[in-house]
Amino acid sequence: MTVPPGAYPARSRTFKPRRRRLSPTREAALERLFPEFGLDVGGPMIDLVALFGRRAPLALEIGCGAGEAALAMATAAPDTDLIACDVHTPGIARLLTEIETAGLSNLRVVHGDALDFMARLPPRCLDEVRIYFPDPWPKPRQRQRRLVRDDLLESIIDSMSIGARLHLATDVDDYAEQIAEVCSRSERLDGGIVLRPDDRPLTRFEIKGLEAGHRVTDFEYRVVS
Repeated sequence: MTVPPGAYPARSRTFKPRRRRLSPTREAALERLFPEFGLDVGGPMIDLVALFGRRAPLALEIGCGAGEAALAMATAAPDTDLIACDVHTPGIARLLTEIETAGLSNLRVVHGDALDFMARLPPRCLDEVRIYFPDPWPKPRQRQRRLVRDDLLESIIDSMSIGARLHLATDVDDYAEQIAEVCSRSERLDGGIVLRPDDRPLTRFEIKGLEAGHRVTDFEYRVVS
């Protein structure tokens, strides 16, 4: 189904709240580790060199879940800095614990809406944006809440450098169709469907979907303007 540009309400929520109480251990980890590895959604523009202690390629993962992919990719690519965002509190607490255990200095975590957080980033600072298995919002009346839509895509591109990589993956067939349609409408992107890149880890979430018969579609685009 093609949704015409301009048909969406302004900044409707693109994620489903997941309310789950933290265990005492996770709650203690969140309180102790967020000041060291976490970033607030709101606040002044971030000095990335001061944050990571260096100037390096920067990636943003929107919707990192429990952080399984973020952790694996940050470990495999120590020369790239990564900011991983999600609203799921237990997943954020778990990821913070894993960052400390692994001793990673190139991974920071945002507990909240990535689209709001991006206002804190300098213009054109992102060398990569990763959107893996975004909330599908499967009902027709919910499609307006999907993350990959014309207006939100353009705002994401605004934070990306020329030549930056946009990598998306979904296991929902009609969402894959929507991604292809929306991205093809942007004159600022070049790319399309690709085989799963080697640098995207196969997570437990994806394995569960594959076992249920879901088909995963990967997309890779480059920002050209």
